Amino acid sequence: MLMTGQGSDGDRAKISAGQPPPLYGTFPPPSLPPPVAPPLAYPAVPKAPLQQPPPQPAAGYHVIPVGYQTHPCNALVDGVPMNMTEPPLPFCGIGVGWALFLAGFFLVSIPWYVGAFIFLFVAQDYREKPGLIACTVAAALTLVPVILNAFNFHVFW
Repeated sequence: MLMTGQGSDGDRAKISAGQPPPLYGTFPPPSLPPPVAPPLAYPAVPKAPLQQPPPQPAAGYHVIPVGYQTHPCNALVDGVPMNMTEPPLPFCGIGVGWALFLAGFFLVSIPWYVGAFIFLFVAQDYREKPGLIACTVAAALTLVPVILNAFNFHVFW
């Protein structure tokens, strides 16, 4: 006798006659959900409409504009007007410090010493400081081999 996955009509009648279907797998059969309690009834509270007086403008009330301002305001921070724009930095916007730092790689580190001198002794724009600090550090690092070579102290080069 050849068995296939489909049973005969008699098998289907037995299963549908009240027997639960056969269980496959490792999960237990589904149980009924727990009974749900009826919702609690709260006592009825009469609702009165809220009465609010209409808003009245205060004495000396004026509208403060919000959003895009049609006229420039004169904002001062430490006495400096904030609506002034700063001029762009020289050398294509990178500044003198970074220009000297890049030039130092090609011109035997002399621009690094110029940048260190400007950083230490000349008043400059606050936007120039990072490039001038880079020049100062590079100039200090190039002094180490020069000083060691002056005393004929050859470690590994």
